[in-house]
Amino acid sequence: MDAAGEEGDGVTYHHVEQRFNIPSEPSAQERLDRIVPFLVSLLPAPYVPDAGRTAALSTSWRRVCAGTPLLVDDAHLLHGGGTSDVPVVRALSRCVGAHPGPVGGVRVTRVAFYAHEYALRRLVADLADKGVRDLVLFNRPWPLDMPLPDDILRCASLHRLYLGVWHCLKTSAERPPAFPELRELGLFHCIVRNEELEALLAHCPKLEILSLIMSYHEPLRLRLASDSLKIAVDWMSSFDEVVAEHAPKLERLLFQSLGKRRPVRIVCAPRLEVLGFLDLDIHTLEIVSATNMVPILKTLAVKVQFACNREAKLLSTLLKCFPRLKTLHVMPAPANSPDSEQDSRFWEHRGPCECIQSHLETVIIYGSTTETHGIWFIHYIMWEGKALKTMGFVCSDEKASGFRHSMPGGSGEVVLCVVAPRWSFQAAIDLSLDDPLSAVRAQA
Repeated sequence: MDAAGEEGDGVTYHHVEQRFNIPSEPSAQERLDRIVPFLVSLLPAPYVPDAGRTAALSTSWRRVCAGTPLLVDDAHLLHGGGTSDVPVVRALSRCVGAHPGPVGGVRVTRVAFYAHEYALRRLVADLADKGVRDLVLFNRPWPLDMPLPDDILRCASLHRLYLGVWHCLKTSAERPPAFPELRELGLFHCIVRNEELEALLAHCPKLEILSLIMSYHEPLRLRLASDSLKIAVDWMSSFDEVVAEHAPKLERLLFQSLGKRRPVRIVCAPRLEVLGFLDLDIHTLEIVSATNMVPILKTLAVKVQFACNREAKLLSTLLKCFPRLKTLHVMPAPANSPDSEQDSRFWEHRGPCECIQSHLETVIIYGSTTETHGIWFIHYIMWEGKALKTMGFVCSDEKASGFRHSMPGGSGEVVLCVVAPRWSFQAAIDLSLDDPLSAVRAQA
């Protein structure tokens, strides 16, 4: 784990909001300066830097290290000594330029490339020539419209690419991107036009994980058209729409959303198994199919105001769209309207649906359900759920980790237990997790 904290800690919108909306620092620059460290904290864990440290400590090791793939992290150039009189960006460029290749991985998250454009162009050109496989490249702190060198499109050996705070990926018919091996792509607070992003996806035949983080204004929409993509993540971006247009291998479509209302359209995603968090206040789900169903979906996560009639009805409709749903994550949102007797009994009059009667095994509740509306929903699930086995409640307090209880329900005995929170950007892009949202604690 990196700057985000100890392993298992998650970065949430609440954390970002705390750092971005600070009354004591009203200027736009001061507020923006707090975003970049947080973007960096979302990144996957850095590479093991032992080879780079050894080469820095002793010149006798350099010939040995020259025969191994180069691993570079700007953190070691900042704190390793010997670079105080030379800008770190130039040291990075020289480090890569002096190595014969190949370059295993480069992680740059702590330096600014502004006023060092030549060194930046040289660095990216050398990375392309020497077959870099893994690249994390942030422009820090600003400007937002700093252009990324065209040679980034020649990095044909890349398997993983994370770019942050760039005006990037200007493609054309004469200079198309060349990423035949790329499997993981993340764009953090980058400016990229719709057509450029779509052209990029079209030239990544092995891409499995795509994430766009804090993308504002450009691209305007997230259109998923990829034969290989398995995970797509919209993390605190402001798209006008998200469309799974042609994604035959897409397994997970994940959101940590904020901002304006937008449609989420599923046109072709026959293998989609995990969807959420759908915020029913800002997301409108459109399923383009003859049945208006996603029959294979196993896990759904929703954020809902139970006291809002529109959202309660929408949740009831959603459950009918996923007939084989096994796990439902529910995050109750604070009510914007007072309780009414008619509203509070909404779930009492709901009839059964196929997923609740035959397939739904686990329901996970996040936050408070003390409102009457939420209690009635739980009551409805408990007694209509003929396959229900577990009702979990998310709690990060280790003192409550051993809590387990059982009570009668429509399926017989239903286990009530505490569930460990897991939802974070790192979990969202982790293919090894069966459920990126939470995990039921093992019984003591």
